[in-house]
Parts: sequence; structure tokens; C-alpha cells
Amino acid sequence: MFSFTSTPTYISKVLALAGAFLLFAVFSSVAYAADVVISPSTGSYTPGQTFTVSVRVSPGGQSVNAVEAGLKFDPAVLSVVNVSKTGSVFSLWTTEPTYSNTAGTITFGGGSPSPFTAQSNLVSVTFRAVAAGTGALTVSNASVLAADGRGTDVYSKSTNGSFTVAAGVTPTPTPTPTDTPTPPTNNDDEEDSDAAIVFGDPPRAPEVGSKTFLDPEVWYGTTDGLFEWDIPFDVNELAVMLATSSENQPELTKAAISNPPVKEFALNRENALEGIQYLSIKYKNQVGWGAVLNRKIMIDTTPPEDFIIEVRVSNSQTGFPQLNFAANDTTSGIDYYEMTIADNEPIKVSPDEAAVGYLLKELEDGTYTVKVVAHDKAGNIKESSVAVQITAGWIKPAEVEIETTIWDYLTGRNIFTGLLLVTILMQFIYIWYDRKQNKLREDKLRRETREIQDQMEKIFSALRDEIYDQINLITKRPRLSKKEKEAVEGLNQALEVSETLIEKEINDVKTILR
Repeated sequence: MFSFTSTPTYISKVLALAGAFLLFAVFSSVAYAADVVISPSTGSYTPGQTFTVSVRVSPGGQSVNAVEAGLKFDPAVLSVVNVSKTGSVFSLWTTEPTYSNTAGTITFGGGSPSPFTAQSNLVSVTFRAVAAGTGALTVSNASVLAADGRGTDVYSKSTNGSFTVAAGVTPTPTPTPTDTPTPPTNNDDEEDSDAAIVFGDPPRAPEVGSKTFLDPEVWYGTTDGLFEWDIPFDVNELAVMLATSSENQPELTKAAISNPPVKEFALNRENALEGIQYLSIKYKNQVGWGAVLNRKIMIDTTPPEDFIIEVRVSNSQTGFPQLNFAANDTTSGIDYYEMTIADNEPIKVSPDEAAVGYLLKELEDGTYTVKVVAHDKAGNIKESSVAVQITAGWIKPAEVEIETTIWDYLTGRNIFTGLLLVTILMQFIYIWYDRKQNKLREDKLRRETREIQDQMEKIFSALRDEIYDQINLITKRPRLSKKEKEAVEGLNQALEVSETLIEKEINDVKTILR
């Protein structure tokens, strides 16, 4: 019997495991930080009442510019009235916001030409409570793409919502006494009196968005911007105004009331204030005025005040002068300074470093122009410059070009790496060569097997014919002894058994070589 055993492949398995570990190490280093948030995430309502939730993205420090998401809700408890793009950070929409109250789904996808890092509004969804129960609003799928040129998906997790719809309890109306009560004369008057009783809840605080003033905690250097919001179906009046207090109630100012209610408020140079102010807005429905929203707006369009750079000469002959400077910005405050010495790269200096003093260093003797640009938190700038004379006697060290030879690269680490690469390469070559030789041996063995089979068939055919001829001659004799008959029968049986065994061996070899 012939046998064939393949070469062990443990080395290739080791290499495959090493490659898998490397891929895991690379992909596990990716930071996923962006979240999709439902706000508010909880609430209690009665059947027939409407409420609005915002779907927001929280980049978590990443710079992102596109989001796609799918939401699911229970259509037996909640029903979508409207999906609004008003106040969205997106201006481009790859998938227009759509919803299905049958399937209980909401889908949308959009992008912004300008990347952003602050939490921003994507869409606003207005629901109507349909029946008593708990209506979950979940993010079924989402992708948040980073503005890194590769479209890396940095989506991490989502904050879902759960809203309770409880069966409404009909309140018992309390009659209002009058000075001259008139008794009802019939049942129709009683029905009219009951019909005048109003049930329901006052409106929730509005959800306001702006493409210019995205973050209420960031200073902006412009006064022009537009704030937008949706009007719920039951709101019939609105009060909106700019205020300086975070506790302002706009409905107390008659000029702030709008009927019919407006959907936007334009901020401009004429109505905007320098500093911190609030967009105060409140809805009113058939029940009355609802909750107030005082949205903070921080504006600073004035650059920092003029400042001087004080040069303090060192007491030592080899010492460098120290620069002290401090700009004043009464509105937003100083964020940082940029200092440029001659034509060198700008140096970023914090206000604390500037107050302590910045010590110059590594400058050859001569006169240098030092320019300092003060940046406030809204992006406004003020520039100041001064001429500084250096007499420290410092000389720039000559740059020595170090020549490297091949021996410099023969470090222990490089040698080990080289030997490892050579070993891996040689293993690949050995495996390739061994497989090639095995293939050649297999082909040769197949040819030899076929030749053996052909020769055996010819030999046995000739041998069988010769034996049969001799048997015929023997059997023609009138009398055969018992031993002669046994010899003839044994010879026939031996011939058949030999032919069968050799054929079986040849077939076994063929099976192995397949």
C-alpha cells in the first residue's frame, strides 16, 4: 500500500494568529464617542395630548458632519403628528425625515458643510398620545460620521425615551359664584354651562434652534441670527422677546404677545445686546400660558481694549528680557494670546502665563519686533507690538550633520527584526518549495501507477491465456489423476486471487492520489 502525508502547517497558523492580533490591535484603538440622544427622555401625558421631543447628536469631543438614524415607537400608544427640520444643524438631507404610524418608524439622514463638536439638534418630533400605556422611543440604528476625510463612524450609544400615557380623570367643575345668579331654566342651559369648562394641560416649554447660535454656552462675535421653533397644533398665542433676566415672563409684556403665533425670531444689530441676554418665549393654548423657555445668548462684537507690552530687561549681562502684557475685554474676557517674534512661528500664550511674564530665550543679539495678538472668547482680536533689543550674547549652535553608516543600523532591535523577517520569508519559501515537490511526486506516482496497471493487465492477460491453453491440453487427456485435477483447480484459483489482489492495490493507490 502506498501512503501520502501533507506537510504540517503550524507555522502558517502562527502567522495567521499574529495577523489577527495585529488587526485587533489596530481596530481596537479607534475611539467611539458620539451619542444619539432623545430629549426629553421621559414624560407623562393623557390621551389626546401632544408633546415634542428632540433627537440630538452629542459628538463627545469628535468633529462630526453627518448623521443617519432610524427610530422605533409603539404605534398603539403614540402617533407622530409631525417631524420638523426647523432648528436642525443640518442644511443637507440625504434622507428626508419620514415616519410611519403603521410600522412605528421614523427615519432621517443629513449632513452639514461645517463640522461641529457641540451637542446639536437634528430633528424635532411631535407625538400625540393615543391610548393609555408606556410608549418607548428607541434608536434602532444610527451612524455618526466624523469629519476626518474618511467618514469614520464614531457612533457609540443612544439615550432612548419612555413616555407614559395615563387615562385622563375628568375633573369635577367648581361653579363660579356671581352677584346675581340666574337659575337654569332648562337642560340646554346646563349643557351649555358644562361645555364652557376647558380640560387639558398647558403647553410645554418651546424647543428652539438656531444655525448661527448653536450652543448657549459659547460666545459669538455676531449679532445676526435666526431662531426657529414649531407651533403645536393646540397653541393659539405666543409671547416672545429678548430679556436680560433668566427668569423673565414674556407674556407680562404686551408688545411681546403674538396672535397668531410666529415661528421664528430674527436677531440683528438693532435688537441684540452686548453680553448675556435671553430669548424668552412661551406658548398659550385653550388652557392658558405654558412653561417658559429663556434661551441664553452670549454676544461680544467688541474687540479687546488697547494694551501695551512691557519689556523688563534682565539684571544679568547674559540674561534675556521678560515680556509682560495683559489685555482687557469686559464682555467675554480674554481667551488666549498669539505672540510672534520676528518671522518665527506664532507662540500661543495663556492669560495666566502672560500675567506672570514670558521670558524670551535662544535669540542672537539684535533688535526684534515682537507682535502680540489678544483673542477674546468670541473671536475678536486686538494687536500690539514692541521692539526688543537682545544683548545676551547667545550664539546659535552650529548644526553638525551626523554621518550614518550601515553599522549604525545594526542595533539589537534591528538585528532581531531582520532575523525574524528572514525566518518568516524562509518558512514561506520552504512551504512553497515543499508543496511544489509534493505535487511533482504525486504526478510521477500517478504516471507510474497507470503504467503498472497497464503492464499488469497485459502480463495477466498473457499469463491467463497461456495457463488456459495448458489446462485445455491437460484436460484433453483421457484420464487425470486426482492430484493433477487438484493442481489444475488450484492454479485457476491462484490466478484469480492474484489478479484480484493486485487490482485492489492499484485502486487503493488511485484513491490516495485523487
